[in-house]
Amino acid sequence: MAYKINNTFGTLLVTLADGTIDTTTTDLTLIGKGYAGFGEKLNENFISLLENFNNTSAPANKIQGQLWFDKTNERLNVYTGTKFKPVGSPTPSTSQPANAVLGDEWFDTNNSQFYIYNGASWTLIGPTTVAGTGVTTAVAETVEDNTGVNRDVLKFIANDAVVGVVSNLAFTPSGTETKGAALVAAGFSSLAQGIQLSSAVSSAKFRGTATDSDSLGGVAAANYLRSNADDTTSGTLGVLADGTTLTLGAGSDITFTMASDNLTIAQTTQDKDIIFTVNDGGVTTTLITLDGDTGRVELPAVGDLRVYGNLQVDGDSVVSNTSILTVEDNIIELNRNVSSNSGMPNFTGLKVNRGNASTATEQDIFFVWDETFADDGTTIFGNAGGAWTAFKSTDVGGSEMSAPTLVDMRANIVHATSTAAQYADLAERYAADMQLEVGDVVMLGGSEEVTKCLEEGDTRAIGVVSESPAFLMNANAGNNDSHPMIALKGRVNVKVIGTGKAGDRLISAGDGKAKVAELSQCTHFNVLGRLIKDKYTNITELTECIIGVK
Repeated sequence: MAYKINNTFGTLLVTLADGTIDTTTTDLTLIGKGYAGFGEKLNENFISLLENFNNTSAPANKIQGQLWFDKTNERLNVYTGTKFKPVGSPTPSTSQPANAVLGDEWFDTNNSQFYIYNGASWTLIGPTTVAGTGVTTAVAETVEDNTGVNRDVLKFIANDAVVGVVSNLAFTPSGTETKGAALVAAGFSSLAQGIQLSSAVSSAKFRGTATDSDSLGGVAAANYLRSNADDTTSGTLGVLADGTTLTLGAGSDITFTMASDNLTIAQTTQDKDIIFTVNDGGVTTTLITLDGDTGRVELPAVGDLRVYGNLQVDGDSVVSNTSILTVEDNIIELNRNVSSNSGMPNFTGLKVNRGNASTATEQDIFFVWDETFADDGTTIFGNAGGAWTAFKSTDVGGSEMSAPTLVDMRANIVHATSTAAQYADLAERYAADMQLEVGDVVMLGGSEEVTKCLEEGDTRAIGVVSESPAFLMNANAGNNDSHPMIALKGRVNVKVIGTGKAGDRLISAGDGKAKVAELSQCTHFNVLGRLIKDKYTNITELTECIIGVK
């Protein structure tokens, strides 16, 4: 019987047939019952286990708990189920190891620092100094003074330089004792009680706020302006340096900042305004409000804005909430900054807002110059420079139109040099007594005006159901279900059964289809049209034909 090989947890790894071996489920060779030469494979398994799969690359068919000796790095690893992890040593890497567990160790090879994982994050054990930089730390040290007595001090080191020392006693370090001599060389020939900065550090000073001072630059304190009380000065108050700021308000609400000879006035309190007022005949009148809540510049209703020069608006939009917009100019220019045709937007023109576009009747209406309309080189219509187009659509960001749908345009009389149509047949709507499909051959009759032509060679056949006519007569008679568009003349796709060659005459084949007819079958009354191109299959296919040509 076949062996069922399970792992330690009782999960089936593989079912091993008699007389076979398995070398793909694990990195050991699993030996089936009765396999010849099982001794060699068994001994090789023992060697692999003894060597811990010694190799320069990780085992290919590893399972959770498997050991692997990395021959290249001479390191023993264990497979966790997702990766091989070094055993009994930190993980050396340039970045934090993933899937860490409590107690994991990591040696940052970039900075030569040792970390332990605390269950939530990596905790730095040491050193605190990043590799490649100087030592920065605070060190407690015992130093011998010049009388041979040991003194305990606290040294502050930044980038290998001793910048400060804390001592509870004043003393002179020994010039011969190693640590004492090092202090002397670092700028501490003598130490005072308290905190002392190194004389070897350029411009070493205590930076911060003191509770008191012996003097204020030699000037009496009473001669300084108070910051905590009302005060005045009889001289000129000036801030005579760029990059300085004058601040007003208990919450530092207004700032005046001069930088590079430019004055910046800033309202720093959220949503608050800057208001400019004048004394107009004894009345305080607001002229301009800089609205902090809306970010707008507002003029009160009491005044008008008159611009004697040119007005240029460089924003994205200009909104007029007036009832009437009066423009004296004879020409309104759009896309003024477009320097070439390649920079022209797809749509330029007028938009009528009709709602939120949740329904077709609420979609916005556009009359625009459409740059995307161009002659494709295969038709007689189109204009390489675009075309005026009327359509409805949802407006996406005011720049592109989503899924434009053409709409009708009405006029009394249209004057034009020439016209062209996108499609190729002349059609008219007729009432049908059944549901008809594109390409169906129809005849006059039935319970309505037209019905599907059911007889072969029927002389009553008048046309074919069209999909997109070039010109549609009786357009408002109904929809495509009740009043299908019947092509009477021109190019149209027809349901044709059987084969034929371009130019062959077509007659009704029954069931709404057409077929190629022999000349002897043709009359002036039953010929529907002709094939435009060859048809090679006997199945019924929509085939382009000319309707109305006898």
